[in-house]
Amino acid sequence: MRKILGLLITVMLASCQSDPTLTPAKFKTILIKSVGEVETLPDVATFHINLNCLQKSVKASKQCLVEKSNELNSKLLALGIKQDDILTTSVNMNKSYTWRNNAQVFEGYNSSTTIHVTLREIGKLDQVYTELLENRNLDLGGLAYAHSKIDSLKNEAYVDALQKANTLADKLLGELPASEKEILKVGNVEISASIPESNQSRAVDGYAVAEAAVAAQNRSIAISKGTVLVTATLFVEYQIK
Repeated sequence: MRKILGLLITVMLASCQSDPTLTPAKFKTILIKSVGEVETLPDVATFHINLNCLQKSVKASKQCLVEKSNELNSKLLALGIKQDDILTTSVNMNKSYTWRNNAQVFEGYNSSTTIHVTLREIGKLDQVYTELLENRNLDLGGLAYAHSKIDSLKNEAYVDALQKANTLADKLLGELPASEKEILKVGNVEISASIPESNQSRAVDGYAVAEAAVAAQNRSIAISKGTVLVTATLFVEYQIK
């Protein structure tokens, strides 16, 4: 009887030891936020044109705006800008007044339109601006630069972010009692650390999670000194051994 009881106890102990749910894994992780950057010269320029017509009657003002708009559209097409890159964003008409001798005097009806232009041959920018500025009825503004392959540049920025994260993880390993790392998660939005419930405290062996920011902030596409800057943020979690 004692031999049978002892055998049962041994079997129960062996089953407990082999049950992974009773012995949660204890591992250490590093969670790194990394920002990759790619800087290149722009190949696309955008700007808007404000076209105005001031006439004494509503009909004359409308007719003037139609004629000037058609002339402007033909001019843009002649400069090599495609019709799809010429977008009318607003059309307005208002009464116009001026002050004379301390009195408000009616000038006429001012009709206006705003046209957004995308110039895909950026080398023509000087020529286009020079020729458009000769038109007294319009004003130019909102000049901005971009790149036609933003998605590809964004992918390159993600690769740069991952490389920076790996470099930082290697440096951190040199300061920790660990020598190996393995990527657990990668995300372009903030991720939570993969810490077992029994290890939620940061006091496990002095470090459960180490966080480091490779860059201070996640910036969107910006223009600086004639270049297009594309950034991408990655959150990378490593298991370290």
